[in-house]
Amino acid sequence: MKNKYLFLLMFFLIFASLFCNEQASVIPKRMAGIFGGMGPEATANLYQLVVSLTPAKKDQEHIPTIIFSFPQVPDRTTAIINNNRAIIPYLVQGVQLLEKSGASFIAIPCNTAHYFYDEMQSAVNIPIIHMIRETVTEVIRINPMVKKIGILATNGTIQTGLYESEFKKKGIKVLMPDASVQKDCVMEAIAGIKAGIEKKRCTDLLAVAGRQLEEKGAEIIVLGCTEIPLAFDEKCVAVPVVNATRVLAKAIIHFYSKLGNDT
Repeated sequence: MKNKYLFLLMFFLIFASLFCNEQASVIPKRMAGIFGGMGPEATANLYQLVVSLTPAKKDQEHIPTIIFSFPQVPDRTTAIINNNRAIIPYLVQGVQLLEKSGASFIAIPCNTAHYFYDEMQSAVNIPIIHMIRETVTEVIRINPMVKKIGILATNGTIQTGLYESEFKKKGIKVLMPDASVQKDCVMEAIAGIKAGIEKKRCTDLLAVAGRQLEEKGAEIIVLGCTEIPLAFDEKCVAVPVVNATRVLAKAIIHFYSKLGNDT
């Protein structure tokens, strides 16, 4: 009888060991989180940049990433102009979902959404990369002596001074397109990109705005809307162009490298 119970005990331990091994988690402990959908194509572009800029030689060397694309977030510019706080739950719950899903930090490929950065950051215990500040740092890295930069962005980003306030701290003046060019070229192109119209039309409109900023004295032009790089031709101007989406992609890689990549 004793041998029988000993056999059953050994069988149970072996079975339990196999079961535990089968249930062992293979999910990485460190992952990047991307809160996107603002818009969807811009989110895909960010991830594509992360992949292309990551020094990986095989699949397993790329960054494990959770992407939450949430196109139903209300229009950021409209919310800001109308002081509509109804957008806050969309943004807060979006970053919280990524945190609960295991993200170690969050990147948001939407410049205008950073108007609500403090509300989002206070809602989670993991860092949210500040796209605007990272871009300002990149501009200064490219030209430490820069005095004037041009900004191509949404009305919301411009009217709230998201870039202007950060550059002002560094003694850098921000130049913007004339009101008519902002309306008929920049915003028209952004809307066209979101609507999926033929990109050449958008490229031509953005070229008008870019050249005007160059004529105003911009030493560097910042693409401060994640839709704009999808159509802007950097060759249309003679000054350096800083793509905020690319800056964010590089920041994701940097943040992840600081965490390590063990599972």
